[in-house]
Amino acid sequence: MKIGEWFDNLPLPGFVKDIIVVAVVVAFVSIVSQIALGLWQPMVAVESGSMVPNLNIGDIIIVQGAARTEIIPWDEAELKDYKSFNNPGDVILYRPYGKESPNLLDQGKMMIGISPGYDKATPVIHRALSYVEKGETMWTDGPAAPFSGYITKGDHNEVIDQQAGQIFGMANMSYIEANSDQLRDVGGGIYLDKKTGLIIYKVANGTFVGDGISYLTPVEKEWVIGVARAKIPLVGYVRLIPNIISDQIHKLMG
Repeated sequence: MKIGEWFDNLPLPGFVKDIIVVAVVVAFVSIVSQIALGLWQPMVAVESGSMVPNLNIGDIIIVQGAARTEIIPWDEAELKDYKSFNNPGDVILYRPYGKESPNLLDQGKMMIGISPGYDKATPVIHRALSYVEKGETMWTDGPAAPFSGYITKGDHNEVIDQQAGQIFGMANMSYIEANSDQLRDVGGGIYLDKKTGLIIYKVANGTFVGDGISYLTPVEKEWVIGVARAKIPLVGYVRLIPNIISDQIHKLMG
């Protein structure tokens, strides 16, 4: 007896069989993706216009796992005459400040206006411009990098991610010790406040509070999920439906 005939003859309701088929297909695709690209979920939807016109809102991006490939930033790509999505340098998907990505439950909460927590964030897909070592300036006449990592930028943005933020003010020097239970050590004297989402910068001349995409911090290699390799235009709008619904709920609630 063939597998198809055996499955059809199982004493199960039709909808149960449909669920089993879908689960098997999803598992198969995930396994193939892990083998070929190094990621269980190799596709992401573009949610903002920061990479326009090379990546647009609603595009589905095929991502290759960072462990499976070399990342070529803009400055190296120019020497090799290498381009990706029309410009020199690889486009990378990274977790800002090393934050975890929202899971399905978190996304459900976001649809009804509940925050998944400030220690989680949607990954950013921007271009790698250069790689700096700890202590090197992150841009011309800029501050020294607190640790090694990539300098990144959205193709449509005017400034690099490391400049896209602001300092709100100073914190008490004892703030870090007094609130250690709600802070996550990012490295290099930088801390993520999991209750407020703000970033605490401890430097020689004081302790400062700020916010941004990857403000004053390069993107560590460990934060990089993968490298964008291809895109499927507009298909990702299906994936963005929860975000659209959430935005409308927020507008109705004022």
